[in-house]
Amino acid sequence: MKQEVNSSKIYLEQEELDRLCSEVKEVVATDIADQPASKQAFGLADLWNIQRMRKEHQRRSTLWN
Repeated sequence: MKQEVNSSKIYLEQEELDRLCSEVKEVVATDIADQPASKQAFGLADLWNIQRMRKEHQRRSTLWN
């Protein structure tokens, strides 16, 4: 079976290359560290509940098919 292989070289014009290589100055959001962390914990009970619901769903689908 024949396959076409594309070259990995990309040719750009000088103007496009200059635009891609120009330096971009960005501002980092520093006020995020001041906010309290509202991280929710994913516990063992949550994992158990997901597995139980999956088993129940599989059992229902096999009963009706």
